[in-house]
Amino acid sequence: MSVLAAIGVTLSFVSAIWIPATLLCCIPWVQKQMLYLHWVTFFPGKGLTEPERVGFLKNQVTPFRIKTGDGENLFTWLVAPLGVYAKNSEDFITEQPGVNDVEEKLAFKLLKKDPEARLLIYFHGNSATLAQQRRTEEYRSYASGASGKIFVLAFDYRGFGNSSGTPSEPGLLSDAGAVIDWALNTAKIPSSRIVLLGHSLGTAVVAGIAHQYAKIGTEFAGLILCAPFTNAGGAFVSYSIGGVVPVLAPIKLSSSLQAWFCSKMRDTWQSDNRLAEIARSCSRLQLVFVHTENDTTMPWAETEALFKSTLQAAIEVMSPNQGIPKDLKVVDLGEAGRQEVWQCGSRCIQKTIAKHGGR
Repeated sequence: MSVLAAIGVTLSFVSAIWIPATLLCCIPWVQKQMLYLHWVTFFPGKGLTEPERVGFLKNQVTPFRIKTGDGENLFTWLVAPLGVYAKNSEDFITEQPGVNDVEEKLAFKLLKKDPEARLLIYFHGNSATLAQQRRTEEYRSYASGASGKIFVLAFDYRGFGNSSGTPSEPGLLSDAGAVIDWALNTAKIPSSRIVLLGHSLGTAVVAGIAHQYAKIGTEFAGLILCAPFTNAGGAFVSYSIGGVVPVLAPIKLSSSLQAWFCSKMRDTWQSDNRLAEIARSCSRLQLVFVHTENDTTMPWAETEALFKSTLQAAIEVMSPNQGIPKDLKVVDLGEAGRQEVWQCGSRCIQKTIAKHGGR
């Protein structure tokens, strides 16, 4: 291809695709549809209300609803650990359906009864529902890990699945607060036994709600962020259609242009700033980043940027201007990837970049 032909192709891309796409993404309504994709359901069918249809044992999952402070109703699952289910299988199997009060259900009673029980609250990504196949596979793996201790609480944000309302950043943070409030004050699980795990969009929700709780001195047992992004603007410019066409990538070529584009975001989801503040204020922070090199939707460079900025914030509290510590532990995992771990006293920030695994 000649130089002139290459220039022609570039100009065609800029005029026909990039500029219209950039301007379109500055419209709040378009941002909302693209960021949340709540209208994409993947036809969950009866799996939402009958979890046995998506691979769970009879009554292993307790569906119920949590009401938010602003009046929305969130459809929620409480998943009993496999070990707990095995010890109480007859009671689970014979439990009668139709009990509207979750506090009367066996899974809830067993969660509240065990002083060593752990609760993992799962914050899913955009699109679909909590009953999406890949998500249900994750719940089962977590519930069978420490099979006698880890209960999983998963829910659909407002506007997703069977939850009421329509999504927005303040709305999703209200949802997260309602779910955590239920765990702390209804199930009576202390924050020291609660882990918040977010995937993709869910990582921004976790960062946002953990930031709110950090302001009142509440820390959780751990935060796990899988395939996170720095902020909404960063997510848009990093996203690739079908993992192939990074339509907004040229915005990254100019810091001024990127700043302008980010300023147009209605829901900003500034995980970078929120995590940095958490790192400065939380003395027992346990934070884990996870990403894969072959994630074709959200590049792992976003996790690298978050890890660096969060770690820098944590270090500045103890030793300003120290920079990245030389004693950062780096572990070569071979074909599994690599891991970097920083620990100082009760604070630990770690990052795992896997070579394989996709989205």
